[in-house]
Amino acid sequence: MDTALVLIRHGLTDWNLAGRLQGRTDIPLNDTGRGQARGVGRELVGQGFSLILASPLGRAQETAALIAEELNAETGQPVPDLIERGFGPLEGRIMAEVSDEESVSLQSQLEPIDDILRRAIPALIDLSVEHAGKKVAVVSHGATMRAIRDALAGTKLPRGVENGEIIQINIQRLNELAEELDLVSC
Repeated sequence: MDTALVLIRHGLTDWNLAGRLQGRTDIPLNDTGRGQARGVGRELVGQGFSLILASPLGRAQETAALIAEELNAETGQPVPDLIERGFGPLEGRIMAEVSDEESVSLQSQLEPIDDILRRAIPALIDLSVEHAGKKVAVVSHGATMRAIRDALAGTKLPRGVENGEIIQINIQRLNELAEELDLVSC
């Protein structure tokens, strides 16, 4: 079997529903989010996924556990480098209430996209090497996944990443991206 790696966004939370930026605040799944997680698990049945990992945040860990339960798969240690983007002073804010001017003025206090890529891309490569020949799913977060997805695509795509969305990772392209971003250790 070839190595396969997918990213899955955690299920819905009450803060997602309200349009509130969670960032690294550890907000739990709501019932809809739990249903989404189980639905993702059912969608992956029969595809050979044997390991479900997640960022250390509770909403990602619970999503992974629910998916693993549906698949009768194992879970493993948290993957800290796939945690959500740090949103600084915007964390906990409802984005519809933040003016464009305020958003722009606070950009320097948010975790830069380049920093997300510098932590996430090597982590994904390490997982693909460590679990060679296996199918592994990793539950992560919207902003982190969007940064990875857009970098792999080579363009900023116009939409975000939905709760429960699955993104297939092309491991060859992942390695090429690591070289392009000079993330390959000598």
